[in-house]
Amino acid sequence: MKRNEFLKKLGGGAAFALTAACLGGCATENISPDQPNNNAQIDFTLDLNDSKNAGLANNGGYVIVNNQVVVAKTTTGEYVAATRTCSHEPRKEVILRNGEWYCTAHGARFRIDGTGLNSNGRNGLTIYKTQLTGSMLRVYA
Repeated sequence: MKRNEFLKKLGGGAAFALTAACLGGCATENISPDQPNNNAQIDFTLDLNDSKNAGLANNGGYVIVNNQVVVAKTTTGEYVAATRTCSHEPRKEVILRNGEWYCTAHGARFRIDGTGLNSNGRNGLTIYKTQLTGSMLRVYA
């Protein structure tokens, strides 16, 4: 059966319901460090003076926000951020290790810019932008 025949048999009401559900699933919301949402657009601010973010005080340190984003301070003092979800398998295990993103689940390795460094990391990693204003660090897509 061809697609247009299928849609005719399905009827207008069912087609509308499917379309509405699909379009509704494309909505985005902002995420804050206190409200996790796996389907959200990343845009939040961390107060670097807050003790929850003490991992960012030293070069090479990192913090995990809502088990979705890992925010780190590189060995050169630059703030960077990436998804926690590895592109090899959808496991939230990405951390900063030895100056690169590393998945503790199966060893996928990524450059700070998200480029894969081994076969498990070949699909790359989603990287977020950071902006430092005083002691406030914004992380956004």
